[in-house]
Amino acid sequence: MDTDLSFFRSESAQRLRAQGREQGFEQGLEQGLGQGVARSVLTVLTGRGIELSAGQRQLLADTTDVDQLNVWLLRAVTATRAEELFG
Repeated sequence: MDTDLSFFRSESAQRLRAQGREQGFEQGLEQGLGQGVARSVLTVLTGRGIELSAGQRQLLADTTDVDQLNVWLLRAVTATRAEELFG
């Protein structure tokens, strides 16, 4: 029995695959950007001699909102203790 695979070569299927690749690319880009900003927060804090608790590190690692991460990055520049970062 032969299987009809014409749908997978159709214009609709190609369009769906292209949309999936684009969505995956955008999600990956956003995730990578978030990880980079989170790393930057840690780098700034380390350079300033400010240590995070395990819970604070986990909160930072779990946050995917790039806008929130950027707020924390700006706070990291002037914070004198970790609590000021998340407050």
